[in-house]
Amino acid sequence: TIAIGHLQPDTGASSHIALPLTAIENIDLNCLELFHSLESSAVTEFAHKTTGRENQRAIIISVGPNAARTLDQSVTEMTELAEAAKITVVDSFTQQRKLNPHMAIGSGKLKEIIISSMEQDVDLLIFDHDLSPTQVNNLSRQTDLKVIDRTLLILDIFARRALSREGKLKVELAQLKYRLPRISDKTTALSRLTGGIGSRGPGETTLEIDRRRIRERISKLEKKLQKMARSRTNARKKRKRNQLPLVSIVGYTNAGKSTLLNIMTRSKVFTENLPFATLDPTSRRLRLPQEQEIIITDTVGFIKKLPKDLLDAFRTTLEELREADLLLHVVDSSNSEVKEQIETVEEILRELDLDHIPILTVANKIDLVSPEIVRWLTKHYRAIPISARRAETLPPLLESIRKTLRFKPLSQNFSHSQGHSHPGPDQDKPESQKADQQKSVSPI
Repeated sequence: TIAIGHLQPDTGASSHIALPLTAIENIDLNCLELFHSLESSAVTEFAHKTTGRENQRAIIISVGPNAARTLDQSVTEMTELAEAAKITVVDSFTQQRKLNPHMAIGSGKLKEIIISSMEQDVDLLIFDHDLSPTQVNNLSRQTDLKVIDRTLLILDIFARRALSREGKLKVELAQLKYRLPRISDKTTALSRLTGGIGSRGPGETTLEIDRRRIRERISKLEKKLQKMARSRTNARKKRKRNQLPLVSIVGYTNAGKSTLLNIMTRSKVFTENLPFATLDPTSRRLRLPQEQEIIITDTVGFIKKLPKDLLDAFRTTLEELREADLLLHVVDSSNSEVKEQIETVEEILRELDLDHIPILTVANKIDLVSPEIVRWLTKHYRAIPISARRAETLPPLLESIRKTLRFKPLSQNFSHSQGHSHPGPDQDKPESQKADQQKSVSPI
């Protein structure tokens, strides 16, 4: 006897159909007719299910020579990014190998992905690394699905989140720089020529026109952004004349930076438990006791493998951090990859030549973790434990800011929630002990 089965186009029921066991000599099956029928049903069913769908369905794929745990971490982060882009992740695949220059992934694993995409009505594949135009074209041809890489996904999130005119221009600039090297004769109708009667030569191809227009648009955007950057420079000079210290909040995306800004300044900056809820820098004036004032600024979050085009586009914004007198590095204590996230932020700060600025590490979300994790962060990173949703946890942080900026001591009855004061942690200690404690606040 022989067992015969096939995939079921209608995934609402069982994914497979097994035909009855049949003696091989009694098989009466028109294979070509069955194949044509299944293909027709699959196309009809797929079109029916994807029409009018609000959220796209995706498979996340992570490939590389890294350890399996590292690849799994990448999948988890990519899933969060996909959710921020309103994409439903239905499956994920990892493969420990060097990237295939033609297809990015091995042929066997690709077959598994194709089967999974058919079973789960997938619209697109998302890879956790940059893909070349050749890889994208080959994967799209093999899978008949839209294929995007990590950079394109993050660019899409930034485009959704940008609110200010400057933020939108920066995202557009990054998108154009990403798109320019990926325009090829495979994606543009080269047979169409412009020029016409009275022009010299055959004119430009559509490919050449697209590239020229993108370069022109990039040039215009860069000039506009340079003008905006000069305006910000003037504002910084004015702030310096007012001698107001500047404290900038930095950290991994979704660490709670905007929530901290809100509770410290009683503001209502938009917050959401998704990556890159904040793109545009937000500055607020914070009045400390005894008429002490600082400017505190929230900035765009960092992420590992931050796309170069995005980093370049937002470099002028990030370089404003150079003017900061103090950086608050906010850490998500509840994230299982907190150590890797801290290292990523430190690496980006070094890349931007900002690691010379005094920095306080702030362990946020301590209400979501065990005391052991809080002690570990305090011991290894000299972190100040807080919960940005609980004002009563903030006085030690405010005291550390005061000490680092060399303000006068806080008055005796300060309470953050009421604007009064209560004793600081070193209020009654000898000057020698205070000096020793201040030395503990140092750059990373």
